[in-house]
Amino acid sequence: MAVFNAVGFYVSFVFLVSWLQNADGIPPSRALEINTFSMTVLVPVVIAAGALSDRLGRKPLLILACALGFVGAIPLFWLLNHPWASLALLGQLGFVLIIGLYGGILPVVLAEAAPAPVRCTAVSLGYNICFGVIGGLTPLMATWLVDRTGDEIAPAFLIMVAAELATIMRFRETYRAPFPGGATKPAAAYA
Repeated sequence: MAVFNAVGFYVSFVFLVSWLQNADGIPPSRALEINTFSMTVLVPVVIAAGALSDRLGRKPLLILACALGFVGAIPLFWLLNHPWASLALLGQLGFVLIIGLYGGILPVVLAEAAPAPVRCTAVSLGYNICFGVIGGLTPLMATWLVDRTGDEIAPAFLIMVAAELATIMRFRETYRAPFPGGATKPAAAYA
């Protein structure tokens, strides 16, 4: 489940800073400004996605995020692959919406899927190992793809593959179900 978030985040916010400089010739300071602004916008998007999942359900929004990631990766990279910083910002904001939508829902889905006795361990290990290994290797893989193919938008295919590999369909919808292993009374959580 965390693969799409890890790959999307590392391509969109780690790899793209140097990519904007090398592929588009955008000065380092401007590339960092674009990235900083995008990450600032990411925070309210993640919060809104979490709140929206409480109203519409988790599974439909996760599927929407993966579909947008699969369909939108190449067009967004085309926007990013432009020497105008304003178009590059627009492309990165597109990824903010996709990754923010997915990332705002993922933690609760992972917590609801793990059994109560091992919830903390299962979620933290699964999430962090995925981000550390897969996410950490993503910029290297994206650089290798660009070098190997000679195509500046090749990293879009990493996002598309990660979106396709997301295991959303295996999870049941839980947004209206009681939290497994949680307190039966809301006040008990604050006691």
